[in-house]
Amino acid sequence: MQSRYFIIFLSLICCHITAGAQTRKTVEATYTYVASQRESLEDAKRNAVHYAKIEALRKEFGTLISDASASTIVQKGNKTTEKFVSMSGEGELNGEWIGDKEPPKVETRLDGGKIVAIATVKGYATEISNNTIDYVAKVLRNQPSPEYESEEFVAGNDIYVSFTAPIDGYLAIYLLDSDNAYCLLPYRANKDGFFKVTHQKEYILFSQSKHAPGENPQEIDEYTVTSDKEMSDFNQIYFIFSPNMFRKPVDFTKPVEEGIVYPRMMSWENFQEWIIKARKRDKEMSVKVKNIEVKPMN
Repeated sequence: MQSRYFIIFLSLICCHITAGAQTRKTVEATYTYVASQRESLEDAKRNAVHYAKIEALRKEFGTLISDASASTIVQKGNKTTEKFVSMSGEGELNGEWIGDKEPPKVETRLDGGKIVAIATVKGYATEISNNTIDYVAKVLRNQPSPEYESEEFVAGNDIYVSFTAPIDGYLAIYLLDSDNAYCLLPYRANKDGFFKVTHQKEYILFSQSKHAPGENPQEIDEYTVTSDKEMSDFNQIYFIFSPNMFRKPVDFTKPVEEGIVYPRMMSWENFQEWIIKARKRDKEMSVKVKNIEVKPMN
């Protein structure tokens, strides 16, 4: 039986990719974010970067409706996450973030007991494209079933994905930390460099027991998350989908370390270069990003 693969999760400074590409421009901004009492230092950093990118896009492209909010902060218990919104009367951004030209820089300080995070971002952006395809992608914890969707994991948890697209197309999934991009799909045994999906079919990925008809379960990689840190790690999973065939970029296999088998990987910088070029060529390519937190095992 094929070995289960383990992923080391490292700290991540967020970068946000959201839609298709046209004429690329370089944008930048600095944003000062004052965290609530419930937010952690990592939450404050992530939100500061998020709003800095919003500010950069607003300065360059404006909003579809003047003076409208393009994002919201959602509180779930003691965890804060950011979401883009498109509501009647509020509008949305008229531009989209394609990729980071430079890693975001964040400085923090305390002011009256509150965390203040000052983020500076510089990246590539374009005007909104209406050609991208919507789809449903969920990150699942421990059970290969859609109702187990989660943003929070503990070291030792298994990770799965549920995916459904309205049209036939091609899918790739990457996990990013601050240094590397790990290719979770296509699977390691795949020699074609692409993964084809059928419209309206729900895929449960990274599960040998839920393999699709015609798939060899022994060729399906399964993943367990782990961490070598004492504090939570914040990471991102990229879903890349297009009705047009595309292949994954060149990557390499990292040697096994202490029994941990890594997925194929490439550098963070090379991944950014690839995704920007791919989206420039394919205006129908859509990218969704899911933020996940991995807590150390007690």
